[in-house]
Amino acid sequence: MDFLTENWSTIVWAVPGTWVVIILAVFWALPRIDFRVGSNAVVIEWMGYALRRIPLSDINRVSKRLKGKPEVWRNTLRGNHRMLVLYRKSGKRPVVITPHNRYVFRNQLEANLQRLASPAA
Repeated sequence: MDFLTENWSTIVWAVPGTWVVIILAVFWALPRIDFRVGSNAVVIEWMGYALRRIPLSDINRVSKRLKGKPEVWRNTLRGNHRMLVLYRKSGKRPVVITPHNRYVFRNQLEANLQRLASPAA
């Protein structure tokens, strides 16, 4: 108990200070998440490192409307106006992403899905 009585002021400032540092780190890291349509996968990146890959062959459809409990990958706090939902053929949870311009991203994704679905000529 002597430890607490001697260092109470440090403890009182350290706990909230740690929470402030964690919150600032989250606010710093969140906008650095990026989404990219590759030739065979949708890639979720953080500062150039691939965090998640969703194969194009596993994507059933792309929508703005969410049904079910999703796997969420956001890069903004208010992402409802940027939300895209990737429904998968494998029956796993849908993936919610928030690309910067969802219509451009959706067109790129649907073009790659169409290219993948059409037989090579």
